[in-house]
Amino acid sequence: MIDIRRATIKDAEKISSLGRKTFDESYGEFFNNKSNLINYLDWAFSIDKIKNSLTKPENLYWLVTDTYNSLPIGYAKLKLDSPSEFIDEKHICKLQRIYLLQGYEARGIGGKLHQCIVKAAVDNKSNCIWLSNLKLKKQAVAFYKKKGYQIAGEHTFTIGDETFEFWAMQTKPK
Repeated sequence: MIDIRRATIKDAEKISSLGRKTFDESYGEFFNNKSNLINYLDWAFSIDKIKNSLTKPENLYWLVTDTYNSLPIGYAKLKLDSPSEFIDEKHICKLQRIYLLQGYEARGIGGKLHQCIVKAAVDNKSNCIWLSNLKLKKQAVAFYKKKGYQIAGEHTFTIGDETFEFWAMQTKPK
């Protein structure tokens, strides 16, 4: 069984650790220069950066725990009022992160976590949820398409000296 709950600042270390591990599991293979990956992990998932992010009212985090062994296995982050150049709407939010540890995929956990995100978007009167998804992650693109997301545009993101191509995807929360 799993437990999904809103995360607090007390969860910063767990989210930092999960963020580093899940990002590496999800994207590490796409880096040609591992120092780019390590530097990004150190910057993006530092405990101080996560603590700071958790204190901002526009950032909503969830933590997923495996109740069998009490281990954190995933997390998500939704940023309220986060416009996109690809979406001509007001009151939109961005699904910035949704990750599960390897071995916990394809069990319906991601779908349950996504339901929490959609509910929060509706509760906060958001008209649209958008996200960026690495084009090479076809399984993730398929997951979001099943959830009603459509491609709204494309952009690149550079980490160190490597550039990656992303789809911007959007959906209306229901």
